[in-house]
Amino acid sequence: MNFSNLTFSDHPLQDATMAKYNFQNSWRISVVSGPKDSGLYGDINQDTFEVGVYRPNGIMLEDVLTYQTPVQITSLMHLVEML
Repeated sequence: MNFSNLTFSDHPLQDATMAKYNFQNSWRISVVSGPKDSGLYGDINQDTFEVGVYRPNGIMLEDVLTYQTPVQITSLMHLVEML
């Protein structure tokens, strides 16, 4: 699994996008991005994303990761797969 396997759809915020992925180990991630000053911590024009990682019980792991690149997200996805 890597960033290119994520399926993005429209985010409720105008001109923003989002993707969610549920891993086989019941962990999941949420990846979002929007235009500058949208309130999201990713800039769609800079190809950066805000990422939330959720435990199997639904509680977010720490805080969101801000301004992550597709390469960073792929690395994170590989780590989450190993949990």
